[in-house]
Amino acid sequence: MDRLEENRRVMVRLPHYLVDALDRVADDEGRRRSEVIRESVEFYLAEQRRQQLRQELIQGYQEMGHLNATMAEAPWDLVTFTRE
Repeated sequence: MDRLEENRRVMVRLPHYLVDALDRVADDEGRRRSEVIRESVEFYLAEQRRQQLRQELIQGYQEMGHLNATMAEAPWDLVTFTRE
């Protein structure tokens, strides 16, 4: 992959108070504004993915709840395990 294709330039409009806060954070940490923005976007996307996975797990447990209850209430044949 060629170096120019690794990163894309994106223009975003932000209110002045966000830019001011962003610049303070970047200055305090000795980083560039673009680094802080990139890290923030990565964090946001990862958090969105975590929330999506959590919702999928909740839905799966809800859908499987009846099956789990049926299995828990089903009679089980008692099996004796012995060591040989």
